Amino acid sequence: MSAAVEEPAAIHRRVAVVYNPIKVDEDVFRRLVSAKAAEHGFAEPTFYQTTPADAGEGVTRLAVAAGAELVLAAGGDGTARIVTTTLRDTGVVGAIIPIGTANLLARNLGISLDIPRALDIALTGQARAIDLAQLVIDYDDENPVYFTGMAGIGFDAALMRDTDTWLKKTVGSAAYLVAFAQQLGYRPRVVRYRVDDGHHAQRKAVLILVGNTRSLQGGIDLFPDALVDDGRLDLLLASPRTLAGWARMLAIVVGRLRRTKVVEYHSGERFVIDLDSDAPWELDGDTEGTGHHFEFSVLPGALHIIANR
Repeated sequence: MSAAVEEPAAIHRRVAVVYNPIKVDEDVFRRLVSAKAAEHGFAEPTFYQTTPADAGEGVTRLAVAAGAELVLAAGGDGTARIVTTTLRDTGVVGAIIPIGTANLLARNLGISLDIPRALDIALTGQARAIDLAQLVIDYDDENPVYFTGMAGIGFDAALMRDTDTWLKKTVGSAAYLVAFAQQLGYRPRVVRYRVDDGHHAQRKAVLILVGNTRSLQGGIDLFPDALVDDGRLDLLLASPRTLAGWARMLAIVVGRLRRTKVVEYHSGERFVIDLDSDAPWELDGDTEGTGHHFEFSVLPGALHIIANR
């Protein structure tokens, strides 16, 4: 009597991939992801495309509702932000496949920018809890927005808004220097701010940044003391008044200068910022709208992201 043949264990780990089709050769990318999933014991992935009408939130919710146990965000920083923040409170783990230009969250988490290696990390690595930043604009508590990296108000948001897309693709980060020069006349605004439960303070500022991560593209440590899992956010206020002051602020932005009177740093769990008039604001490099009252708070350990450190 022949021995019974043991059936292979069922592959049941379900992975979904939310990807920006503009960023990849779809056929090549999907074949690579499917091969890596099979190699690491996952079932055939389910693929969801982002669209101009749905930058990732809707399809991520569909993936979760369909039973995904792991959701890969494949795109630039906007896709990574929208997919990972949509996973909050779901219990579903996220991972990042960096196929954008800056890939800031991936860089800050130490995720490889090599796509096959990033897939290996996503499908075999351990999830770590990282903080999520919440922002309420103009007292609209019913519609908070979330980010994982950095948010900017005023000059920074105008800089992102006005940086020429074609120039950015052609010369990379140098395009921001062109936009920086165009913003040299940006009017300082009266800023009232409060850190945690402290007293309100007031100053004039051009640049207002809140960060959950440390580095920008090119290894620039804009918030050298920031950690993605320390339960705190960091605030930077800059107020150049002369051409020399603008030069010092540029030195801060490109990481050539750590401390100057032009720039003020704070750390806390909550920041309330009021401006004297509406100003543009951005999340992780994407200009989103305008507002004058901003409430930032940290949600410690709200996201579970696979990373290699």
